[in-house]
Amino acid sequence: MEFHQDNRSFCAPFAVLDTVAEQLADVDLTLPDYCPDIEKILKCSLIPKIQSKTLSGGQLQVDGVCVVSVLYVESEKKTIRCCEHSVNFSQGFSVRDAGDSNIILTKTKPEYINCRALSPRRLVMHGAFSLYAKVLTARRTELYTPDSETLEVLRRKTRLSDLRANCQEQFTVSEEISVADKPAIEAVLYASAEAAINDAKAVSGKLMLSGEISISLFYITNLETGETAKLHYLLPFNQIIDCDGVDENTENIFSAEIMSFDTRLKNDILSDKPALAFDAMLCVSAEGYISGDEEIITDAYSTGFACAPQFSELKIIGGVKPVNETFIEKTSTRVDGCKIGKILDIYADSVTLETEAAEDSVRAKGKVSLCILALDDKSFPVMAERSFDYERILNADGCNRMIFENARVASISYRLGEDGGIEMRLEMNISGGAVKSDAVRAVSSVEVYEDSPVTPERCALTLYYAAAGESLWDIAKRHNTGMELLRSENTLDEIILDSDQMLLIPKL
Repeated sequence: MEFHQDNRSFCAPFAVLDTVAEQLADVDLTLPDYCPDIEKILKCSLIPKIQSKTLSGGQLQVDGVCVVSVLYVESEKKTIRCCEHSVNFSQGFSVRDAGDSNIILTKTKPEYINCRALSPRRLVMHGAFSLYAKVLTARRTELYTPDSETLEVLRRKTRLSDLRANCQEQFTVSEEISVADKPAIEAVLYASAEAAINDAKAVSGKLMLSGEISISLFYITNLETGETAKLHYLLPFNQIIDCDGVDENTENIFSAEIMSFDTRLKNDILSDKPALAFDAMLCVSAEGYISGDEEIITDAYSTGFACAPQFSELKIIGGVKPVNETFIEKTSTRVDGCKIGKILDIYADSVTLETEAAEDSVRAKGKVSLCILALDDKSFPVMAERSFDYERILNADGCNRMIFENARVASISYRLGEDGGIEMRLEMNISGGAVKSDAVRAVSSVEVYEDSPVTPERCALTLYYAAAGESLWDIAKRHNTGMELLRSENTLDEIILDSDQMLLIPKL
């Protein structure tokens, strides 16, 4: 579609905040009475959960809770237990030039956690995590349109995607999960949850979303024996969010993140297996674009008067594509210092993601940190941590920058070899929204000095010997004539000459 010439402007997302802050978490933990003594610490984890993020009066406020989790071997029966302690955190950021409609993107990254046992029932932990905050607003840019008939202009036809909508909404998804034919849950050791949007439909200012939350649970089935089990559950969700500007014609990109989630056992007197109550706070972000062809003026001059064009760099978006790509990564490792008798679970502790432009595409790369929980040949619990790097070129249809991005490990399968090596196969997923980002040097204004007319050349005929690769625009500009007139006079089709030739320079 063609843009109307009376609407010579476009909107694009602009980051008014892109920063990171460090949060400290110091915990002095004494085990509750119902927890047995600690014999060996397997793993200390720091898990930040964002509970709210609000932008008001030029201030972004992010509040949440940091859960410090200790997975350990208890001293009596040598089984695995877990104890958690929560610490609240709050962080403010100053935001300038925020618009009326903004998208707040946040993510956390645990940096370190140090754990020291003062006694079999008391631990002192010091940790830190990074809180990343980014605020996107819609910024409108005017396109220059000449208002003088004496101006010659060089036009560049380009594909331009105009941001018509950006919105964000938080909502809660709750479910009571039954273990069905799985062993009953007596105590949860650790849990993870990831959200994904599978389909989105736009209708007149609203987005109808359907997606799913992937829940993984590792738990104790019998406190006496310490026997464990795993549970994987897919929780579908549907949500309608208000998003002014989207309709059946907009190209939409979106993302879903779980800000925080909680699991708790819910006893039912009619069932011998307690159900699991699951609550998650989700945040959905979306943008809607209309794409069309537009002419951008990249140079200008006057054939009648001296002039001074002003230039600026236009940052434009020329294409939009939702991203939802799944791929397989394989790796192998060994656990030194012991012989593995049985693997209890392997899970991804963290997944990092960085994206960059790569030849009209997007290169995604990051690090996956894996935790291997197992029993040695004497049935004593052991924990090993391994990490590996991954890299992938995404199928982005010419788009070169991610607006929304998320990486997760969807599933892990593994095999314990006879030699003690562990072979792992990870199904990974990268989702979000990609755009084709470009920068164009364009004319922003032209000042014409009408009191300084251009002196015409006195010769009756001008011939110019042009070399291959020269531009008709540059030749016309130097000789103070019109480019279209020069092309017509010499019956040329292309602006860039493909061979040496003699040109007749016409007079206005």
